Amino acid sequence: MAERVHVAGIPVDNLDIDEALTVVEGFVASRTPHMGVAINPEKVIKAKQDKALQKVLRKSDLNFCDGIGIIWASRVFYHERIKSRVTGVDLFLRLLELADTRGWRLFLLGSRPEVLSRVVTIVKERYPGLVVAGSRDGYFTAVDESALVAEIAAARADIMFVGMGSPKQEKFLAANLSAMGIPFAMGVGGSYNVLSGEFKRAPDHIQRLGLEWLYRFVLDPKRLPRILSLPRFVGIVLRSPREHVDSIDFFGISISDRDIDELLEIADGFVTSGAPHLVVTLNGEMAARAFRDTEFLAIVQQADLVVADGVGIVWGARMLGSRIENRIPGIEFSGSLLALAERQGYRVYFLGAKPDIVKRAASNAMTRYPNLHVVGYHSGYFDAAEEAHIIHEIQEAHVDILLVGMGGGAQEKWIWHHRDMGIPIAIGVGGTFDVWSGLVRRAPRFVQKTGTEWLYRLVVQPSRIRRVGSIFYFMFRVLAHRRTAPRS
Repeated sequence: MAERVHVAGIPVDNLDIDEALTVVEGFVASRTPHMGVAINPEKVIKAKQDKALQKVLRKSDLNFCDGIGIIWASRVFYHERIKSRVTGVDLFLRLLELADTRGWRLFLLGSRPEVLSRVVTIVKERYPGLVVAGSRDGYFTAVDESALVAEIAAARADIMFVGMGSPKQEKFLAANLSAMGIPFAMGVGGSYNVLSGEFKRAPDHIQRLGLEWLYRFVLDPKRLPRILSLPRFVGIVLRSPREHVDSIDFFGISISDRDIDELLEIADGFVTSGAPHLVVTLNGEMAARAFRDTEFLAIVQQADLVVADGVGIVWGARMLGSRIENRIPGIEFSGSLLALAERQGYRVYFLGAKPDIVKRAASNAMTRYPNLHVVGYHSGYFDAAEEAHIIHEIQEAHVDILLVGMGGGAQEKWIWHHRDMGIPIAIGVGGTFDVWSGLVRRAPRFVQKTGTEWLYRLVVQPSRIRRVGSIFYFMFRVLAHRRTAPRS
């Protein structure tokens, strides 16, 4: 397989069209399902707006460079050359030729019925060596999908083309590839329209100059919004990490850069495993405390999952050369855990805050999640005798998810020192119970989006002014580390 380069976190296989054909031949010989995707600036933009598409592109088996903008961005911003542009329509036509010589079975899916009918006729006439094992237009409903997948599987095709537009075609393939059992399938967008003669391609010399986009705009001025998206693509490249990684190292702490769905999959796996796991939602204030407290730092470094809670963590990582795309506030992650617990029937225990606060928080949580199984709750104020009783109660209740609200540092230490309880997920939630109880209100959503919720809370709770010193200390440590790290 060719070397992969990355553009704005999206992998692109660095190969020319002949190498792409060789790769596809290997896929067909393997008899196991694979999919290919044409990568261009428009698709990168869509992937940044659509997490599901982003996952598809990251897991696709063959990502060929379809757009001149991808070549340009790789060269200008990353100083790396992509060998060649491999347009979707060119690969489509070359694969038809290869299928003709190999006698492969082909399934065609997508486009309007009249266009698809012309394509099938042309394919049979031009490529008599291949077998059109089946075809179906792209106008089907979700109700029809399972029957269609079964039809495609029964056709036992070697390759399959899907012309339904992006991201619909990519999502369809990703969801059904294994069930269909196609060794190689790829989305071809408007390639059927080109083969049928409905659309004309630019002359060869314009294609070689990489100006096919301009030619298509002249013929179809409605494409102007797509052309004007180029500055947006440049902005995405500048803001995004070149290569997506699941976690970044921050002072020896492995901080996750996964989205909420991926984190919940991990959490679900934690519960299924039955083994104890510590989850930490880290913000700048907690990191500052860890810099001063070696025990706390060691605990966070050994945590099974660390989520970037605060904008300070995102800033700090950026200062040290890493970009975190997925900042997930601890209160939102904790709420998502409750939703997961409700769906899966997991048993939850609330520990921390004042007695009336934790009671109201648990009650409100059960109102919001009617099927949530809260097996108990207790305040964070207890002596040694009460602690022994709480531990016994938690163990007897076979708790799956333990939420501990004792404040950053103290809650993680308590969880760590009692990890022999064997709780699959134990997570520190800080002041979350105060919010869930109704005692404290979160900042308005527009404030949350700007990452200045800490400032809002300072305004409504002036007593938090003492915490500002921790923020400055955190910034000082990050900047000092940034200055000394290159020499170490």
